[in-house]
Amino acid sequence: WTINGAPYGKNKPIEVRQGQRLRLDVGNHSMMTHPVHIHGHTFAMASGLRKDTVLIPPMGAASLQLEAVNPGAWMVHCHNTYHAEAGMMIGLHYR
Repeated sequence: WTINGAPYGKNKPIEVRQGQRLRLDVGNHSMMTHPVHIHGHTFAMASGLRKDTVLIPPMGAASLQLEAVNPGAWMVHCHNTYHAEAGMMIGLHYR
């Protein structure tokens, strides 16, 4: 399980600046559902709903809009613990 083509620790953290608006395009290229969770933030869905976790269906995708308003070193990961432990995580860091 990977994010941006590599498991956690071998992938490059997402670097943001405080106040930056960003869009995370999340694609699921597997036949399993992945609940993607962002620590320390909420994000807006296309429908306008705000969440901190979203289910990405098999072979599905979602665009997550968030504003970097909570500085720190955070994680983005699959909320299935065994997927996260296998490497499906990435850092979200403020410069």
